Amino acid sequence: MDGGRTVHTIGDLRAHQPLAAVGQSARTRLLDPTAAPLRDQPDWPALRDTITAWCQSGFSLVRASAALHMHRNTVVSRMNKIEQLAGRPLREHRTAMALYLAGLADRLGGGPDR
Repeated sequence: MDGGRTVHTIGDLRAHQPLAAVGQSARTRLLDPTAAPLRDQPDWPALRDTITAWCQSGFSLVRASAALHMHRNTVVSRMNKIEQLAGRPLREHRTAMALYLAGLADRLGGGPDR
């Protein structure tokens, strides 16, 4: 954002705003290829909340587990499941961000199409 001189939180990106501004079909085009294997799981809301909390906590397991009010090992277990289902490691920033944006898009749900 400023040439790498400052560290910003994921909240600074305000990613929810552009996602909310587009129609449901655009959010679905992001969500389907990115999170389809995860969305098929009965615990998708818990997986979605885990990836969201992990990203919003600065990729810290300790802070994510505190935000989710659960033991760190539960977060680790969920993240392992997410990696398995996604077929990509969460330590790759592009994977984490794609899943984060997919989670936000899923939370926004339906909306007017543009």
